[in-house]
Amino acid sequence: MRTATRWAMERIAALDRAVRAGEYPNAVSFAGRVEVDPRTVQRDIEFLRDRFRAPLVFDRRRNGYAYSDPHYRLSFLDLGEDELIALFLAEGVLRQYHGTRYAADLARACRKIAAGVSADLASSHSFRISAPRPTDPVVHQALEKAIRDRRRLAILYYSASRDEETRREVDPMHLVNVDGQFYLVAFCHLRQCVRTFVPTRIRSIEATGAAFDPPASFDIDAYLADSFAVLRGDGDEAHRVRLRFTGEAVRYVRERRWHPSQSVEETPDGGLILSLTVGHLREVERFVLSWGHEAEVLEPSSFRSRVGQILTRAAARYAQPLPARDLVERPEASSS
Repeated sequence: MRTATRWAMERIAALDRAVRAGEYPNAVSFAGRVEVDPRTVQRDIEFLRDRFRAPLVFDRRRNGYAYSDPHYRLSFLDLGEDELIALFLAEGVLRQYHGTRYAADLARACRKIAAGVSADLASSHSFRISAPRPTDPVVHQALEKAIRDRRRLAILYYSASRDEETRREVDPMHLVNVDGQFYLVAFCHLRQCVRTFVPTRIRSIEATGAAFDPPASFDIDAYLADSFAVLRGDGDEAHRVRLRFTGEAVRYVRERRWHPSQSVEETPDGGLILSLTVGHLREVERFVLSWGHEAEVLEPSSFRSRVGQILTRAAARYAQPLPARDLVERPEASSS
């Protein structure tokens, strides 16, 4: 049975449905249906009028409310409680990307939702992204518009791997967020293939006036299928990778699904072997190194050698005394 604490937004959604159904509810009749005080329903009616611009009019002959515009809809209020909470939480994620086009609108919508949610979601949920990259709102919105309108762009792009800037024309097809970072997937006319770009590395952007038609076969999931995160290999290149984990790393690696192709093998000594197939090894290399001595590359052999060389150089660096110029003098702790 519903009580006087019936969830506010669900109650308003029911009121909206009753009005649209031509039932002509009023504060007293609807209060009896949802088992709340008539004054609560009257506040709901005022909320609909003031906050959502609902064209509510009182029909004296029918002694109830109707919409003066029969096409008016509070479509998002048809969502269930769990769906509205999910939308509220999604705003917390998007808040990390201040330059996105819809961040402000979504924040306003979620404030309205929060006003009617009995639970204090802000005190029970939060989101944090380590080392987020600031998003330039001008660039982000220009990319979104070009994707929607299918318009070619001219950009000045900084390539971190080559440490150089190049001018190129691109046909923007998709914006994808991977691990807290936005990436643009576009056809690059300079390279004559589909490439992935980091929007924060776009130094300048302008419209060319030219239109384009994206390939009918393009699918973002298929495009990124062989990526460990976002980097793709060239052509049909595929790397079968086997990684051994020991110690505490085993517990953490076992908890997550790192790649669609992965398989996991438990070893008699309590270790774990993670196998996967990827098109590019750079992101796997960083993943392995992040686990330190508790991760080991088993294959491919060339990849094992490269990671071993990196670790050898790192160990050699730590084996040397720190130069005096890098030492920070700290005052001696006073004795009590």
